[in-house]
Amino acid sequence: MSLTTVLSVAVRPDRASAYEAYVHELAAKAVATKEPFEWAAHQVFAGTIGTMHFVSEAPNWAAIAEREPIELMVRRILGDSQGAQLIERVAECVVSERFAIGRDRPDLSRPLPPDSPHRASAIVTLIQARPGGEDACEELFRKTAHAAPMVDDPRYFSTYQTFVGQSRTYWIVTPLADVADLDRMLSPQELLQNAFGAEGALIYRTGFDAIERLERQMTVLRPELSNATWLGKVVGLRAQTAATMGAAH
Repeated sequence: MSLTTVLSVAVRPDRASAYEAYVHELAAKAVATKEPFEWAAHQVFAGTIGTMHFVSEAPNWAAIAEREPIELMVRRILGDSQGAQLIERVAECVVSERFAIGRDRPDLSRPLPPDSPHRASAIVTLIQARPGGEDACEELFRKTAHAAPMVDDPRYFSTYQTFVGQSRTYWIVTPLADVADLDRMLSPQELLQNAFGAEGALIYRTGFDAIERLERQMTVLRPELSNATWLGKVVGLRAQTAATMGAAH
């Protein structure tokens, strides 16, 4: 069972530049020293502005149990003195933090082909099902994944179910090489109706009625705040940035 962790940080507007400078310092040292723990920083640019999501993956719970606390990792990468100073300075920039762990749900997804490059932007849809509504929501996700190739819709998406965090919550991440990709995607309602006719319309209505809360955000990858071996293979980044990250790794 693959797991995905997300540390969501709300940054003080007046300290945003300082916060990014501190995280960049840590990421640059991690890249230079080939730090094995990898993370990707994604900034919300439409939705809850001022939020940064730090995403990492783990193959199982045993791998998560072996992780050291963030404070210890920072001290190890930067050294005790410099690391302690950075931790204090970062704390002055933060309004709040939230840590969630999600379980990958490939059965409810249409992921990019394995050899595809990562994409710089994404639509992240947060869905909380009503009590007892999980089955209807999951059928909505499952049928959407089946419908897309049937009508040549270009969307790909990965679904995650919260294990630690808000209960009955799913994250649906739709990667974008360019925000203009959205112009070529049907709405879920149109997608299901075009693929399955009246049955698709019913699946959409039933699934949507089972949703208690829905929120969409648009995010963009911040490679200079990240540490991952794949950063040189990202579609949608500015050429200069991609070239720099490729050279770093």
